[in-house]
Amino acid sequence: MTEQSSSRLNIKDISFINNIKSVAVIGPSKKRNYSFLRSHAADFKGNVYAVHPIVKKIPDYDPNKIFPSVREIPENIDYAWISVARSQVLKVIDDCVAKGVKLITIFASEFSDSGTEEGIELERKLLRRAKHKVRILGPNGMGLFYPKLGIAWRPGFPTTAGNIGFIAQSGGMCNIAIYGASALGINYSKVFSFGNGVDLDIVDLVYFLSKDPETSIILCYLEGIKENRIDDLKLILKQNEKPIVVLKGGKSKSGSIAAKTHTASISGDSQLWTAFFKQNNIIEVDSLEQLLNIARLIDYYGVFDLKNVAVCSVSGGYGVVLVDILENYGVKVPPFSSDTQKKLSSKFFMPGTSPKNPLDLAAHFFFENFVHCIVEIALSDTNIDGLIIDMPSFYLTPIFSRSRYNQSFETKMIESLSLGHKYNKPIIPIIQRLNRPKDRERVYNKLVEKKVPMFGDPLEFIPLLCKISEYKRKQKER
Repeated sequence: MTEQSSSRLNIKDISFINNIKSVAVIGPSKKRNYSFLRSHAADFKGNVYAVHPIVKKIPDYDPNKIFPSVREIPENIDYAWISVARSQVLKVIDDCVAKGVKLITIFASEFSDSGTEEGIELERKLLRRAKHKVRILGPNGMGLFYPKLGIAWRPGFPTTAGNIGFIAQSGGMCNIAIYGASALGINYSKVFSFGNGVDLDIVDLVYFLSKDPETSIILCYLEGIKENRIDDLKLILKQNEKPIVVLKGGKSKSGSIAAKTHTASISGDSQLWTAFFKQNNIIEVDSLEQLLNIARLIDYYGVFDLKNVAVCSVSGGYGVVLVDILENYGVKVPPFSSDTQKKLSSKFFMPGTSPKNPLDLAAHFFFENFVHCIVEIALSDTNIDGLIIDMPSFYLTPIFSRSRYNQSFETKMIESLSLGHKYNKPIIPIIQRLNRPKDRERVYNKLVEKKVPMFGDPLEFIPLLCKISEYKRKQKER
């Protein structure tokens, strides 16, 4: 493990991460019912050892995998997760260096995040004792979540590996994002919680994920960056070909103060950061929910450029509102081509409806083949880049749809909403949360299986469409 550098780029080598074969949890706590140990051991494909100077027995744990020191473990250790008192960390670092451990996570806090000179000096000592022989995540971080290998710091993390990488200074943000992944229908390749970033920082981790064959989308929660790392980050971003989405914390005056307390990060001028993101074609978002939703859109449909969309609604008024919101964010709702318009007009047969863009279906919605036909015709228009459809949840029950609602209706509806993949054009359904939550959840889960991103509010995703489109346009210019 050597520091890789050149006259222009300085990054730390963590390429070994994809081949971690052994883990040690140092300082498992009886007060926590050995939770962190059990979480790491639950699904990991190799051996997980418990290290504690006095604990010899742990309920329901192999006593042959408990040692007083990491040095005494007979097997080589690739990764160590450290949860000991701050005063004991330096000794544990010495043991890990002597053992040849490749990567460690320091869960303990009150280092530079304490804002004291003592805490800052302790981090300097950490680096000196590590001697660049062991790479460090933290202090004040949760470490590595790697579902493919079964590495997890909390119980109940999803075990399905995906293609989304997430880097965050906040462990709490990571927990929300990881536990919410299954509901969103997304999966992670790797998640890094690096806390204060005394050694491995946002630059090293972005570089790693940009080269990682298991990762195609990179998400970041960033509070700050060391001044001497900006040039390295610029070079990495110049070489990177994967979409990077960033949530920047500490943009306000109060938020900046909170960031310094949280991870000892200097947030910097928010306008400078926004300019930096634009210059380097990074997608910036304003909330964790936006971060995850934009990942879901890209994961499901790839990077797209939505200039013109078709709008399809059961309510004419709702369709008008959707048009207003879309055009406010720079997405056009243009007339269909004359050929498309003729085809659509020939299919509409009820009064009080409209075959023009926005399409007003009204009671046409209940004819199970009608929506499928209309969606196909609209998507076949070469001037249309995608389709947004509103479907109130109370229409998904027999009481509203009378005898027409049955299982074949729902199956056909799901099939209709999946046509975006056939035409390589996003379809985004809106089913409001205002009624029939069980019916809505049932349909939502079926759409997740089909990789169709359903939302409950147009403002959850419409602001993100222009961000993805802008990224796509700039990508073409590179």
